[in-house]
Amino acid sequence: MACLVGIVIIVSIFCMQDSFGQYYVIHHTTLVLDPIPRTLVQGDLVTFSGKLFTSDDKTPLQDRLVFIQYDNPYDCTRTLASTTTDSNGDYSVSWTAKPKGISWGTYNLFAKFNGDDSNFYSISKQYMLDVKPVSFVDNSMVGQDVALSFSPCV
Repeated sequence: MACLVGIVIIVSIFCMQDSFGQYYVIHHTTLVLDPIPRTLVQGDLVTFSGKLFTSDDKTPLQDRLVFIQYDNPYDCTRTLASTTTDSNGDYSVSWTAKPKGISWGTYNLFAKFNGDDSNFYSISKQYMLDVKPVSFVDNSMVGQDVALSFSPCV
């Protein structure tokens, strides 16, 4: 008994009609965010990079605005940085790591392209990034005994 194994690829291109009765094509897009480190220390510099292209024929999208964003569970999505793509659809932008709030914070980061007249929006794969705050402890004191004294308020 023979088994048939197949992969079906569906590529859809949407045609929209403008106000003059003419049709134009809107492409699906793919946005790639290159892997980033899992943990950084406050003040570290990280570079976010990747590529934006059409999903159907892999055409690079030039001069398109890409946002590096993170989800905030108690608020809206926040933007860390933004940049535009070059002639190859590549983008790159640096950011100085800051903890979320006053302590250690975890960012759920992704890149986002909002779309335009010819291309649908797209969102990259998400990455988790922990940013540790700079320690307030002087490293020369590590391993030493420390005596604390308090005076009552009178």
